[in-house]
Amino acid sequence: MTPQAPRARILLLGGAGETAAALAAVRGRAGLEVRVLCDGAPPKGVVSDLPEVTPDRAGLTQALRAGGFSHLLDVTHGFAGRISTDAAAACKATGAQYALLRRPAWRPAPGDRWTDVPDMAAASDSIAPFERVFTNVGRALLPALAGFGGQLFVRQTTRHAMPPPRGNIRYVFGSPPFSHDAEVAVLRELAVDAVLFRNTGGTASETKVSAARALGLQMVMLSRPVAPEGTHLPDVAAVARWADSL
Repeated sequence: MTPQAPRARILLLGGAGETAAALAAVRGRAGLEVRVLCDGAPPKGVVSDLPEVTPDRAGLTQALRAGGFSHLLDVTHGFAGRISTDAAAACKATGAQYALLRRPAWRPAPGDRWTDVPDMAAASDSIAPFERVFTNVGRALLPALAGFGGQLFVRQTTRHAMPPPRGNIRYVFGSPPFSHDAEVAVLRELAVDAVLFRNTGGTASETKVSAARALGLQMVMLSRPVAPEGTHLPDVAAVARWADSL
């Protein structure tokens, strides 16, 4: 008997923390064929099926065509630069359907001292009046804060021996997940008067926001890039429903 062709071939583009859960939500469903390509090193528990493919517009376009993929599920990090834009463009070029797992953004609560900023230049301006600022923006974005004259505490989730780029920067090491109480303790110990966070959204890392809120700190939130057009899925449960609908 000739094997029945899958009703959908899905290229899962991974990199965010939900990659393994999203893959589990899709893989194993009858009629679906899934292959994985990761932006950078695959997250724990995930194996990239297409390690030779460069996840840019040209590479994704070629991979979609060569694999006969009907859908691309984007599970990359919300601040991963152009990769989502490239993925959506590759889908448009090949006729594949584009879907994006995108956590709901964090929103201010009544009484919050909260400032949304569109980019790092605006973030630098917003933290300028403060003396001690805690941030999770990562080393790659630190050059944009070169003009900040106060003390900057930068969270690092992977321990390393690299020195900070400037004398007013101190790395704060820690391994997620971070509880609300642990985040409160860190912010209180550092005696910060403001925080600068990437608005990654979702519930997994929202404890840093609730901790800053509990301490009444100024919160500066760096907005994510605008999501490409397509099917937007807020969580892994939505991914499972999307897979069932194909």
